[in-house]
Amino acid sequence: MGLFGSKELVGLDIGSSSVKMAHVKAVGAENRLRKFGVFPLPADAIVDGAIMDHGAVVEGIKTALRELKIHEKEVAISLSGHSVIIKKVQLPTTTAEELEESIQWEVEQYIPFDIKDVKIDFQVIGPLKEDPSKMDVLLVAAKTDLINDYMSVVKDAGLVPRVVDIDSLAAGNAFELTHPVSDAQVPMVVNVGASFMNINILHAGVPLFTRDVPMGGGMYTTEIQKQVTVSFETAEEYKTGKKDPGERSEKVTEIMKVVSTLLATEAQRSCNFFSATYPDRLVTKVYLTGGASRSAFLKEMLAEKIGVDVEIFDPFEGLTVDEKAVDPSVVAQLNTSATVSIGLALRNLEARG
Repeated sequence: MGLFGSKELVGLDIGSSSVKMAHVKAVGAENRLRKFGVFPLPADAIVDGAIMDHGAVVEGIKTALRELKIHEKEVAISLSGHSVIIKKVQLPTTTAEELEESIQWEVEQYIPFDIKDVKIDFQVIGPLKEDPSKMDVLLVAAKTDLINDYMSVVKDAGLVPRVVDIDSLAAGNAFELTHPVSDAQVPMVVNVGASFMNINILHAGVPLFTRDVPMGGGMYTTEIQKQVTVSFETAEEYKTGKKDPGERSEKVTEIMKVVSTLLATEAQRSCNFFSATYPDRLVTKVYLTGGASRSAFLKEMLAEKIGVDVEIFDPFEGLTVDEKAVDPSVVAQLNTSATVSIGLALRNLEARG
């Protein structure tokens, strides 16, 4: 799951509703967006982070490659969901090399799966101030079957998976590299996709708290479909405001408010848990992103529940867009959908640095 380094690494975000692909290249002092696109997947091709229709996902990736005219083969991908665990744990202070050898035994107690069924990676954050004999370690574990499924669709699409990341960490990476903040700030990045809401609370470049909530923008569509008795396509149009619900407007508005409140309440729970763990590091601002981030009432509900300012986070803000290769209207329309793919594409620059 580590970074092997690559001169040309493409960010490939295989989400529940679409494939997002981005290519960022360092040109002098600029980080230039060379390619970007979002390509829909059939409903239920991916459910709760698990690939259900292998062929449809492979075709989705091939379509992205063809439409964007991407010839690079090496990609960074990411995972989220029930089969992924991210925890900050305290372990006896040792070197990264020694921890590499003992990590399986050290972390077995923190993993709710059979240790034989997972791949583990870690990042040493540093020794505890109050007890230097112990150190904070960010632990990431993902079920081997899930990793193999995602690597399989990537390989079958003719690509080489070089990095396997986690959605919440990729979103945090995009935020940090395109939207730097001071060490006095504690930003909370909330990435709302179709099926999952990824939460990452950062401080001084370290992810202190991460969580995948199995709720996302698909809830709006499902509830509209169910309560207003319309097709999936019509529910999507009502949700995004592309179609006027007419006499159903009041009901649709009520559904949007209820679902936004549910999502905001889950984000608030994460924030409360973080505050209880780190009483001296309260969240200073929420940065909202993801394909469902502009859903009606969501930004306002988050601000109300968490009690801090909420800003829509555009991952393109810190990049120079190559307008010869990337349609500016696509960037403007789909910017918040790009966060994870941009975070993955930026691994390219880290590898070079």
